[in-house]
Amino acid sequence: MKRQMALAMAMTMALTGAVHAGTAWSAGAAGADVINRRLSPGELTHAASVPAIAVDPRDPDRIAIIWRTLSTNVAATSGEGREMRCYVSLSTDGGVRFSSQPLEWGTPDTPKCNAPDVDFDRDGKLLVAATLAGELPQNAPKDTPPPGRVAMRASADGGASWSPLVAPIATGMLDKFAPNPAVPEVAKKTPWDGARLYVDKADGTIIMSGGYPAPPEGAAHSQRFYVTSKDGGVSWAPIQAFGDLQWPQRWDGHIAAAHGRIAFAYMADHVPLTGVECLCVVFASGPHGGQPVHHFVAASKEMDTLVHYPPLAADERRENVYALAMIRKDRPSPDVMVTGDSGTTWQTVSAATVDGAVVRASRPALSYAPDGTLVLMWRGYYQDGAYDVFVAAAPDGKAFRPAVRLSTARSIVPTAFAKDYAARGDFINVVAASADYVHAAWTDWRTGMGQVVYGRVHLAFLSDSH
Repeated sequence: MKRQMALAMAMTMALTGAVHAGTAWSAGAAGADVINRRLSPGELTHAASVPAIAVDPRDPDRIAIIWRTLSTNVAATSGEGREMRCYVSLSTDGGVRFSSQPLEWGTPDTPKCNAPDVDFDRDGKLLVAATLAGELPQNAPKDTPPPGRVAMRASADGGASWSPLVAPIATGMLDKFAPNPAVPEVAKKTPWDGARLYVDKADGTIIMSGGYPAPPEGAAHSQRFYVTSKDGGVSWAPIQAFGDLQWPQRWDGHIAAAHGRIAFAYMADHVPLTGVECLCVVFASGPHGGQPVHHFVAASKEMDTLVHYPPLAADERRENVYALAMIRKDRPSPDVMVTGDSGTTWQTVSAATVDGAVVRASRPALSYAPDGTLVLMWRGYYQDGAYDVFVAAAPDGKAFRPAVRLSTARSIVPTAFAKDYAARGDFINVVAASADYVHAAWTDWRTGMGQVVYGRVHLAFLSDSH
């Protein structure tokens, strides 16, 4: 089977052209077996960012990472007029080697590919998704909804061929929305930014998500939408929204799915509780196609505006177990909270210790390993603005072992890009865990241009006291 997949990938590259086979930068400390490998081609004219990662549940040696490039040789600083392309990098040997190929969508009305995502279904089929746009919502005329869609394609042969595109969330779908008086009409007109894709491995349900973006400092509210399919993407349920009148969404959120249930977390403008001052972290869950039940998690005046925040992970081994992560001012690692009863109660996991020079955390990511070990990844900043990427594990879900530095060199965003949101908008770290390894991807600036880097470390090393 692995040989067939490798052959299929080789054929794909012969036809479409591989962009980069992956450049290894260095190995880690003894016992950690850290790998750093650059996946993007290293061009000085294109920044690579917004990665997503998935591990095949049937074959942990199969890893998929999807990412986007953005041209930087245009004077605009908002993304307007810039080329955006998406690529998928595939490994069949557990992350030692990767081969990459561009993704072709065949949508001339929406040539920009942004916010890509990836997952495997429970049978090992590869699914890729992205926001496809004519222009990003921030750059479009206010009174004219720009063309855009959340699109998905599937491959059963390791990327050698792809199914026809499906786009269950798109411009012009006002009749597809489930009734929700909390959702403004303007949000329904542009519901496709920041694509997300998930597959519930328990029952095969596919979840796709897009959102209406609003600046975090403005009066408008961001709104995230989602749809579900129980037949492999042939048909889709009505488009639903995070939140309702009692639990209105204020800022973008995150989705997880497991055991026949969907769960999401987001920042709410207010909650139906006396004496609680928001912004507030809200968690909701329910069966696929059902009505989610909302729970208050915590009040927070701080949020990481460059991520789908707060990140959320579902334990595929234990029902009703979820974890979410939040940043705190002047804290070197994120706060992680875990529920074992679908959000009714929450416990804080003992924080991961990290190099004392780290002054703050950003861009947290979470994943559960098959044995239930909770894995946390984040970006740790130093006083001079440079950062490293760290990972830590909580084998019992109650306390994190000391963190390991996953990046092998510090990064700092060059001054020229510091105010360029489109170029520095590397938004997220991503992490996934197999029985043996923790696999991660992030945007690295050590070369002076944003590049997508893959990192791997032994799960057992993270789980002991090292």
